Amino acid sequence: MTLEDFLALVRLANPIDLAAESLHRNFVHAIPDELMYKSFLDEVKVDYPLSEHIAIMGSGNWKFSLNPKKNFSEFHDKSDIDIVIICRASFEQVWDELRKYHRQNFYLLPRDSRIQLKRNGENIYSGFVSPKWIPGKSIANFICALNSNKYSNEIIGYRSVNMMYFKNSDEALDYYVRGFRLAQQKGN
Repeated sequence: MTLEDFLALVRLANPIDLAAESLHRNFVHAIPDELMYKSFLDEVKVDYPLSEHIAIMGSGNWKFSLNPKKNFSEFHDKSDIDIVIICRASFEQVWDELRKYHRQNFYLLPRDSRIQLKRNGENIYSGFVSPKWIPGKSIANFICALNSNKYSNEIIGYRSVNMMYFKNSDEALDYYVRGFRLAQQKGN
């Protein structure tokens, strides 16, 4: 798919349909083989047995970045892999760690760090969280680093792995619908 094809698809398709289809594909751009993709997701599932759903999203899913700052950049050798894990328990564990950090450090942080921490709180309200948002050595960061390194394997070209936990499927879908809507606005 070319960038022009992608932008035409984003302009014409319903963002809800695009997000739902992306979350439930049998293969993705980063792993175009259905059996290899399933094998990769099964590896992740072992560490998240309570998860409702796991998927690769971002440019590893649909080839082009929806991040407004990346201007629809194409998936490449240095691209990372974004793993979405829909799991209330993991979401709450990371949220608890972030709140603990917030309670202990908020007023000690520089202004920019406080603003970012507040923004992360807004994201949690929207139903998603990433262990990378917790500075320092926390349980969630340790688990994230351990698993991220573990998942950076031959199947994905040893790329860096980012993990994002969603409270439920509705929040995951909403997050990516917003991404496709922003892409529609920018792609016009």
